[in-house]
Amino acid sequence: MIDQTSFKELERLIKESSSREELDSVFKNWRAQHTLPIREKIKQESSTEEKKRLGLLLKTLTEQSQKMYETRKLDFSSWNTPFYEARELESQAETISPNYSSKNLLTKVFESVYNFLETNNFYFYEESEIVKVRENFDSLLIPETHPARAESDSYFLSNIESEKTAIFPRFNKYRFLKSSSESLMLRTHTTTSTLKLLRKYKGKKFLGASMGNVYRKEDNDSTHLSQFNQLDLVWVDKRLDIANLRELIENLLISLLFEKDSEIKNHYRLRPSYFPFTSPSYEVDLECNCKKAKDCCLCKGTGWIELLGCGFLRQEILEKTHSNCVAIALGIGIERLTILKYGVKDVRELYRNNFSNLVVSAVS
Repeated sequence: MIDQTSFKELERLIKESSSREELDSVFKNWRAQHTLPIREKIKQESSTEEKKRLGLLLKTLTEQSQKMYETRKLDFSSWNTPFYEARELESQAETISPNYSSKNLLTKVFESVYNFLETNNFYFYEESEIVKVRENFDSLLIPETHPARAESDSYFLSNIESEKTAIFPRFNKYRFLKSSSESLMLRTHTTTSTLKLLRKYKGKKFLGASMGNVYRKEDNDSTHLSQFNQLDLVWVDKRLDIANLRELIENLLISLLFEKDSEIKNHYRLRPSYFPFTSPSYEVDLECNCKKAKDCCLCKGTGWIELLGCGFLRQEILEKTHSNCVAIALGIGIERLTILKYGVKDVRELYRNNFSNLVVSAVS
């Protein structure tokens, strides 16, 4: 039989304990007084039945006493400390100022771009980075002999050379290889989305935009990456001219680079250029802060940095969807824009875990 008196004694002692240390001492002494003698008897006893009875008694004493101890121990746990005591302990703790996280420079520019598009009512269109050769080159009147169509300049997902089996006319004087046109590749520009926007808004005036990764087989250097983000804008209306193009360029640059209208006038230039899908075509250069230093890694001593390409879409592209309209197209690299905005000397630093650059991002 279990002596209930011993349990009542333990219960009384546990309740009278005023601290965790006192509770541990009471419990340890009680266990030594009531369980150790039973253990000694089990060792000395020769009868199997008696050993079994003593073992059951020891188990009951151990389990019930342990349960009483654990229940009372909760009263001395840290989460039951009075509120004022906890606040006092908290006030005595050493405080450490946290290093708050910040947005990456690219993320900041992306947010500025999205804000510009929303403010000016651009429809944003997204598509896959894997497109057909026809969408990337043929539909934009980029001829078969153009350097960008070589495997040394673009990333193709199949062997283009092995598929050159047939030639067919398109847009009258332009000729393309039919089978290779359906091959897949990584897009070299986001202008592929412009064609889909033209079909989506057939015969209607609209402002469209697309942005995402593009891929070109280039050596990575201070101003070029083989994979980068590009923003493409298209503005379709009945009557547009060079003044409208300059208006779009200046609004974009003021929103993303300059804070005041007066800052932009003498800091960029619009010069004639060539793109297969626009005519006339232009490029925008931004003035470099190096004052034509010969060792400048951005402008190479010229004093100007190429920023974006633009122009008016050719009528051959518009004839099926907007034959009575004019379309302005513009493309700009987001990484190039970012290094100019924040004064980063090497575009590759945007993707490196350089702590000093990350700190600059936090305070800019």
